[in-house]
Amino acid sequence: MSFLDRVRRISRALPIDPRLLHRLRRGAAVGFRLTAWVKLGRKRRRETPRPGPVCVVGFHGSVLGIGEAARGLTQALRLAGADVREWDISVLFGHDVRLDCTAPAEPPADAVALVLFLNPNELVQLVAMAGAAPFQDRFCVGLWFWELEQIPRSWRAAMRYVDEAWGGSGFCAQAIAGRAPKGLPVRALPCPAPVVRPAPDRAAFDLPADTLVVLTAFDVRSGFTRKNPLAAVRAFRKANAGGKAVMVCKAAGVEGAPDLVEALRREIGEAGDVRLMTDWLTGAQMKALIASADIVLSMHRSEGFGLLPAQAMAAGKAVVATGWSANLDFMTPENSMLVDYALIPVQDPQGLYDGGRWADPDVDDAARKLAALFDDPALRARLGAQAADDIARLLDPAAIGAQARAWLEG
Repeated sequence: MSFLDRVRRISRALPIDPRLLHRLRRGAAVGFRLTAWVKLGRKRRRETPRPGPVCVVGFHGSVLGIGEAARGLTQALRLAGADVREWDISVLFGHDVRLDCTAPAEPPADAVALVLFLNPNELVQLVAMAGAAPFQDRFCVGLWFWELEQIPRSWRAAMRYVDEAWGGSGFCAQAIAGRAPKGLPVRALPCPAPVVRPAPDRAAFDLPADTLVVLTAFDVRSGFTRKNPLAAVRAFRKANAGGKAVMVCKAAGVEGAPDLVEALRREIGEAGDVRLMTDWLTGAQMKALIASADIVLSMHRSEGFGLLPAQAMAAGKAVVATGWSANLDFMTPENSMLVDYALIPVQDPQGLYDGGRWADPDVDDAARKLAALFDDPALRARLGAQAADDIARLLDPAAIGAQARAWLEG
């Protein structure tokens, strides 16, 4: 068991305020930064792209959004004919390996490039824990996600260890470019989203066969307040006065902020129209759950990419989502229902985000748009078909893999 794994398990077992825990992690980051400087120096020698095997570094075995993104690019690069290796750092960072993962937990010996699917603070930790060897004489790309308009100043320390930074969306790339050191190339590479139509399986999830199903989903570790499930429940209930639909609120990582999850349980109550699902699901199970829904709702305050809306649109679903941040790379009024919002100062009880602004989506507007979809099957079908067509064009795995390969090989 790694040191980080012990820290995570202790923090889950003890009643530690999440904000205090986040401050402690920030303090630990200073120690990791100093260790990284000792092992690899304050700044590594720059490398240039060249043909050869590429290693995608990430949480391949973990049920994390950024792990899904790493798996997606791995598949996309292979579709593009690249020679791909994997390095699963899940255990190193204390994350449970819950997926059927064959990616090795050790860095490969023969890769000429690394694509690092972990945000800069974690990259510094990886350098501190793994040492210099995995990074020397290799073209290193940080593929990063951030949900606000400005990245944290603390990210600059990690920018010394990459040759390029790729944002997981145009929104991310713009935020990274705003604080990147002079001379560091910044590009935008969206997550691939294959257009697939998995079979719905309502029986597997104990969902009614003949009732409209609305799905919202989030990971507490990605920010409970940012994902905004309370607003999703309120919008659904305003729209569902006639009792036409049921809602599934799928939550992962609920042990990360039990007080916030308890507030969600109280909001849901015992009426039976909203069900909180906390089971761990594999990627295939999550896709089946999306396929089993009629409408997918995201009342997020901000997104660095918008994986749930993208996956739902790829599956041909009608999606209602906040009309701000990275999801606008692929969401339009023609392929989805975009919820009105006001921009407000960030206030995050978990302490994951500090400063800046994000959206406050309009619950009444979301309710009106949900109600319109409840009453109009043809509208749901039209939006879903347009969504699938647009995702096939904008987030095509083969095209994204080919672009990434071209950048990696120069």
